[in-house]
Order: sequence, then C-alpha cells, then structure tokens
Amino acid sequence: MDGSIMRNHLRSAVSVVALLVTFGVGGAGAQTSASTKYASGQSLQPVYEGWEQNADGTYTMWFGYLNRNFEQRLNVPVGPDNNIQPGGPDRGQPTIFETAGKRRQQFAFKVVLPADWPKDRDLVWTVTANGMKLTAIGSLWPVWLVNDDVIAANRGSQRIYDPKSMNQRPVVTEAAVGGTIAVGTPLILTLGVRDDGLPKRRRPGELAPGGAGGGGVVTKKDGVDERQPPLRDSLKVTWLQWRGPGTAKFEPDQARVLDADGNQTSTGGKAMTQVTFDTPGTYVLRAYAEDMSVFSIPPDVTVTVSGDAAPGAGGR
Repeated sequence: MDGSIMRNHLRSAVSVVALLVTFGVGGAGAQTSASTKYASGQSLQPVYEGWEQNADGTYTMWFGYLNRNFEQRLNVPVGPDNNIQPGGPDRGQPTIFETAGKRRQQFAFKVVLPADWPKDRDLVWTVTANGMKLTAIGSLWPVWLVNDDVIAANRGSQRIYDPKSMNQRPVVTEAAVGGTIAVGTPLILTLGVRDDGLPKRRRPGELAPGGAGGGGVVTKKDGVDERQPPLRDSLKVTWLQWRGPGTAKFEPDQARVLDADGNQTSTGGKAMTQVTFDTPGTYVLRAYAEDMSVFSIPPDVTVTVSGDAAPGAGGR
C-alpha cells in the first residue's frame, strides 16, 4: 500500500481513539477527561461513520460530528473552514453544529460516490472551529462497511431481540414545504411517512432493556386506555437546523407520526411540527423519518426569512 494512504488511515484511527477518550472509554485518565464539561472554546470533531455499496454500484459514505462544546452552538460556513474534498468544498455537509443533548450527531449525512471511485481514494471532511482544525477521513476499507443493523445499533434504539435485516427504512410519501416567512412567524412543517410496522412496538408495561418500564403516554381509544411507546421507540420525524444565519426553533423537534384520526401509528401517517426563526436570511432544515431503528432522509427544506412582519403569514 502507498505510504501516504497508510498515514491517512492512521490519522483516521487517531480520530476514532480521540472520540473514545471523549466519551470516557478507556482508563482512569479517559474518565477524568470525560467528566470535564466545557461550555465553549472547544473543537468540532467531524466523524466518518462508514460506507455502504448501493444497488446501482455507487457508494455511500456516511458522516456525523461531535461538538465538544456543551453550550456553544457552532456556525461554520462552507469554505476554507468547512469543506469536503475532493469534489467540494460543498458536498451537503451541515454548517450548524448543535450542542447539549444534540452535540453528537451520528450518520447525519451521506455523500454518494460514483461506481468507479478508486478503492484507495479518501474523502476528507475538514472543519476548523475555535481555531482548531480537525478532519474525518472516509475510505472504502472493508472494516468501515456498515448496514442497517450497524446504523440501528448506533443511531437508533434497536432492541437486542428485534429481527435483524428485516426492518425496512421508512418511506417519505409527502415532503415538507418551505417558502418565505417573516421573523418570528410560525411555519408548519408536515411530513408524510409510510412504514412496514417493524419493529413491533412494546406492549403496555413491557420492560425495556436495562429494566426500565415501557412507560409512554396514556391515551384513550374507544374508552380503553392505551399506552403509547416512548418517543424514542416510536415512528417519528426528527428535525435539525442544517444551515442558516440565526436559530430555527422547532416545537417539537421530534414529532410522532399520526394517522388520519390523530392516533399514533407504526405503518403510516403524518408528522407535524412548527418552526420559527429569529434572524432574516436563508435557512436549510433537515428531517429524519425514523421508525425506532433505521431512518430515511427526505429532501431538505429551504426557507427564506424576511425581517418584516407579514400579517397572516404562515406555511405548511
């Protein structure tokens, strides 16, 4: 193997080790590092998650990130400080990097590569934040090969007794619509989702792995109490701000998929959420249609936000 290629992948391995240390995997020193929480001033670690081969022979490389700041939400525009090469600098990566409970985004976006992509060519995502430059090195090495089971075990909430390789990714049947809106005016986002009903939702009172009760929200149907599964185990849509100059606020940022009668469903319906913006400009919003274990990414939603109040403005 070419020496430069080997050095690149050694650097990739170092990035993985750095992430493990961040999460407290390792000895006592690692635990001490993980227990220190920084509000701001820390780096942004881009992460290579792995690759899949598509039915048409093309390749998909998956990336995510870790914002090491617990309070500082980073906005790094595409360019010298946020670029993917070759073929970039813009290959669809985020420019908004969330914090707090959202600071680790796994399998956040993908880059599709042609079938003739050389097996020894890397795809490198470089981000500079708070003066620190870090990279994620994507490769087609067999060790990085992933499938839905791997994705579900990392990003989703797959249970140890769920049937493997049977659950299909949800299908988006109705895309959310953007448009033009005024600062502070709510925009309603509606996403239609169809799913195969797998994995089966927990029965009322069923114990979750680790001993926690199934819990959930109690509703009434035909006069009988029903226990909905916890949100993390439900067919739902999760929203993130992908790009934009200010802050997009979602209420809620995770919405259950409901049928035509407003009841939770595991086979198909619509999820609705409301978003408002605090600063004029152009925003890109990303959704994930999640069925507890795996997910699909519908087309991103672009919204133009004006600084003038627009009476009666709204959206769907």
